[in-house]
Formats: sequence, structure tokens, C-alpha cells
Amino acid sequence: MNRLLLFLLLVSACSPAPEANESGSELPSAPDVLRQSLQFHDPQEQWLTSQFQMVIDEPRTNFPERQSTILINLPEQIFEVTRNYEGTIVRRGINTDRCYSFIDDQAVDPADSATVNQYRLQCDRTQGYQSFYQLLTGLPMALFTPEVSLGETVDAVEFGPYACYAVSARLNNPIISEQWIFYFDRADYQLRGYRAAGEGAAEYLELDGLVSFNNMQLPRMRHWYNLADTTYLGSDIVINIEAL
Repeated sequence: MNRLLLFLLLVSACSPAPEANESGSELPSAPDVLRQSLQFHDPQEQWLTSQFQMVIDEPRTNFPERQSTILINLPEQIFEVTRNYEGTIVRRGINTDRCYSFIDDQAVDPADSATVNQYRLQCDRTQGYQSFYQLLTGLPMALFTPEVSLGETVDAVEFGPYACYAVSARLNNPIISEQWIFYFDRADYQLRGYRAAGEGAAEYLELDGLVSFNNMQLPRMRHWYNLADTTYLGSDIVINIEAL
């Protein structure tokens, strides 16, 4: 589909929606849409007990070969991200609320400011990685938290080729853009994409394919686009995922 056409379809998400869907019935509430999507993606409510490691290809227009290994252990509040920077293996993580990092399997002293600055190993940056990967990997389940405030209305819109329900949500986490709009397929409530909607919002994401893990259906690919002109920015592609 022409990307400009897709952009015009996305803009329709911001327009006032009718009070009923195409069949003439009332639109569901935002909590109802979210509950139905949970039944599609995580019917046995496994997300909050998830412990896994996954390898993700993350090509960007300026870093076409980037790959990350992500460890997420939600019950024990452990997170790690490992990347190869031109032959140097950098691993950074959080255990409960303690940040740590390794360069080629050698622990980095937090007081070693030269190394910390060279590899950008500051704790707040690691916390940002944790928020980013746990939120995006866990959508839409990650919306079932007290820190998320759902919008009061649901819109019937088109998102690319899909007839969707658009649900707005405010994420009370300053590391990640606060205001978002999520697009759920009207046929089966599968999450099809989302975009930041606050001031200065510049990107939207399309989801492509599913990967089955622990009785969940997680998005396999995220494709990033510029909201202004629909130019492609990059992708996140799950290569493999395995339980810890």
C-alpha cells in the first residue's frame, strides 16, 4: 500500500468517530477492547510471570546491522540488554533496583566515569532500556497496570488495511512518551499498531506477524515510520525467544 495513503488513514484516527460501528451496534468501551485483546494475546495471563531471553534484529537506517539480546525476568525484576559494538560486547542490566554493566564480561565499576561515559552506561539510561523493552514486548498486556490511564472513548478507524478500534492511553512514565493511541483489529482484537500522540509525536509503528511463547501471541516484528511523511525508520524483529 502507498505509504502516503497509509499516513492519511492514520490521520483519520484523530478525527471524531461515529457512535456505532459499521454493523450499527454500539462501540465497545476501552476496557472491553483491552480485555478482548488480552484474550487474543495472553488468554492465560502469563505475561506477569514471564522469564525469557530473546534475540532481536534491530536494523535502523543509520545502524542496519544492529542486534540485541534481551533478558526479561518480571517476577524477579531482572532485565538485561547485550549488544556487540564493533567487537566489544556490552551487557547492561538491572536487578530489582540495582544497575550493573559488563564490558567483555568484565564488571564495570560505576565510579569509572571514563568507561561509563564512553559506553553510555549510566543507570538512568539502563532504566530507559528496561522501560522500552518491557513495555513494547509486553503490549497489549503491559497496559493492564495502575500506571496506565485509558481514554474514555473508542474510535472506529482504518489502520493501513485493517478495520480497527483506536484506544488512547496515557502512560505515566516520563521515559516513554506519555500519550499513545493503540489500534486493535475489529475482527479478533489483535494489536495491529500504535503511535505516540503527545506534543512533538513523530513516529508510528506497524506490527507484523506473531511469535508464540508460553501460551502468548507476541508481535514478531515492529516497523517504525515517520508520522509526517511515512518514511521507514527501522524495525525490531524477534529472531528467537526461549524461557529462562
